[in-house]
Amino acid sequence: MRLGLMGGTFDPVHNGHLQVARAAAPYGLDRVALVPARRPPHKDRDDMADPYHRFAMAALAAAGDDRICVSSHEVARDGPSYTIDTVRHFAGRGHDVTLILGSDSLAELETWRECRALLDLARLLVYPRRPYLGDPLESRLPGWIRDRRSAGAILWLDGEPVETSSTQVRALLRAGGSAQALVPQPVERYILKHRLYTGGLEGATE
Repeated sequence: MRLGLMGGTFDPVHNGHLQVARAAAPYGLDRVALVPARRPPHKDRDDMADPYHRFAMAALAAAGDDRICVSSHEVARDGPSYTIDTVRHFAGRGHDVTLILGSDSLAELETWRECRALLDLARLLVYPRRPYLGDPLESRLPGWIRDRRSAGAILWLDGEPVETSSTQVRALLRAGGSAQALVPQPVERYILKHRLYTGGLEGATE
């Protein structure tokens, strides 16, 4: 299977995530898998929602769209969720892997574990995220990443920059606002039911 992997905290999943996943599917992919991280090494916040809540919200968001699925691979593992381990898992099972990430993540790629091996195992499909567009992004990319891009291992997803962020959604909810315009309706209902991001205790990590 030609599988797109889109990792992240999904805390919570929002319409911007789905916009990217749906736009990525036509780039030669059979399916795009959202992969919620159990404990992301770059975003280890004390107030992060429980990984099973984040998985459940991603599953609700993807329901009814046969182009998108949700993987429990990282949620079910102990320890930090390193992208290289996840890519190896799926590539080792015969999948042709494309890793979907934002240009902000590409700008930090050299700090990721085994980043060169990552590009040996998967091509990258990059979607635009501010502020790393144009010159600000180019100035952050080392020569070896530019070489991989020239060789076709890094592709660019057309479209406008994704402006919605999970940070924005959480801040809105904590201020007593509605996230109806930013998240799918089933996700909003789930958030309210479990009192996530609104001061309730059910969604807090242990």
